[in-house]
Amino acid sequence: MAATGAVVTYGWAFLVAYVVLILGLGYWGWKQTNSQDDYATARGGFGFLVLALAYATTVASGSTFLGIPGMAYDMGFKAGYYALIYPIGIYLGMMVVARITKKVGDRFNSQSVPDFLGDRYQSPLLRLLAALIALFLLFYIMAQIVSAGWMFDAILGVPYEVGIWLAGGLLLLYLVAGGSHADIITDAVQGAIMLAITALIVVMFVTGYGLDAGGMGAVNAQLDANQSWDTHTNYENPIFANWWVIFLLFVGHIGFTAQPHLGNKFFAIKGTQYIKKFMIIAAIVGMAMPLMFLGGVLGAAEGIDIADPDAIIPVLFIETMPAIVAAFLGVAILSAIISTADGIIISVAQIFANDLYRKTYVPWKGGDPDSPEVGQRALWISRVATVVVTIAAVAAVTVPPQYLSVFMWIGIGGIISAYSGPYFIGSIEESTSAKAALVGFVAGFSVYAIIHLGPQAGLYDSLLGFSLYPYSENPYASTGIGFIVSCLGTFGANRFTEPLPAAQVQEVFGRQEASTDGGREETE
Repeated sequence: MAATGAVVTYGWAFLVAYVVLILGLGYWGWKQTNSQDDYATARGGFGFLVLALAYATTVASGSTFLGIPGMAYDMGFKAGYYALIYPIGIYLGMMVVARITKKVGDRFNSQSVPDFLGDRYQSPLLRLLAALIALFLLFYIMAQIVSAGWMFDAILGVPYEVGIWLAGGLLLLYLVAGGSHADIITDAVQGAIMLAITALIVVMFVTGYGLDAGGMGAVNAQLDANQSWDTHTNYENPIFANWWVIFLLFVGHIGFTAQPHLGNKFFAIKGTQYIKKFMIIAAIVGMAMPLMFLGGVLGAAEGIDIADPDAIIPVLFIETMPAIVAAFLGVAILSAIISTADGIIISVAQIFANDLYRKTYVPWKGGDPDSPEVGQRALWISRVATVVVTIAAVAAVTVPPQYLSVFMWIGIGGIISAYSGPYFIGSIEESTSAKAALVGFVAGFSVYAIIHLGPQAGLYDSLLGFSLYPYSENPYASTGIGFIVSCLGTFGANRFTEPLPAAQVQEVFGRQEASTDGGREETE
């Protein structure tokens, strides 16, 4: 359903207000950015509350606000397994790695997760491989751009093909200047708004808003039999084919926090003494936001007819809310989608500026990666890469894919499958060697590529006579297997390789005095 004239008018008014806001925040971020490290990490620049809201919003992404409700509109309550399970896995993983990432990252001035892995293992090769695999984040950026394009179409009456370019322009308004400072503060503001919208969706679902008979029972009664809340699995649906793949969905998401755009958020907190409060608030907010899936269920119960399931939330607002409310809620969701894309773009920019240029190319040529000249050049590369990555992502999605949450996992799954062993086992077991980390890295990614990427590319659909279904069609389950293989590969290889030397363990994990400004490492 197209937006009414009133919704479009109000929507543009709210969008103008949003642009003014992000321009102001972008200017503030620019004033805070004096170095490449400021641009890449905003190191020690934020307290636990702002960062927790920013982290939860970045985790949620356009998939949570559009993709998962779209899945629920199409599949019914089964989609709730995804919505309710994935944040448990993510925030469990966060609890394992957050403190050590902050501690070691600050000690070595790591500027990205690939950089952190290289510093933690003292392995330039691992840093390089991790940086190259992180280019898979382009799929994630593309998914967010698609989400934004649909919102422009549904709320503002702008054709999708134009909306995606407007979304890219909005991102560049503040990212090029403000970097991570602008990214985090805008994410926090948008996170608070999205939490309120999630609460509204829950109330609408519980009351059966828009249905003749109220209540959750009325919602369930209006659904098809295969969408109702007493239908749990469906073999013909690869995502919910059986309980095993649902369990693997949980396992795969444990490694989600290894994503570069999430891991680098830990560098921005003022000090490790705030990590516990940060994790608690981020987990609470992050577990609430996926309840947006209930909006998709409600839309299906109301019989809303749409061509693309991912557009159900904005259409639900348009059909059931006053024009001014629908417009505000739609622009708010658009802003939240953009808030995820910005952090990912910054992370991909760091692959070129920090991981490939400053930490790989400069040492290879015999230069000093910590020299002021290299730092300024890396900052320039960061800003140019931000523009190039954004334009490339927009150009790649002129034809939108179906089911954003599935599409973006083409990239996410590869990163999680590769990173999980080195990141998680290395955080738990300090003596884990670089060789063991490389074994886990390669093994995890290889398995994911064989059981999912190969079939997705149309190369084959079975292996040695065994069908790869549902893994060939289910990126979450495939990622769960990749996570397990990566962790077991790292753990097992560490038993047969020489452990990290004691001096190196001390250099990486040893204690040092607390700083007086709270922005660096402190004794635990």
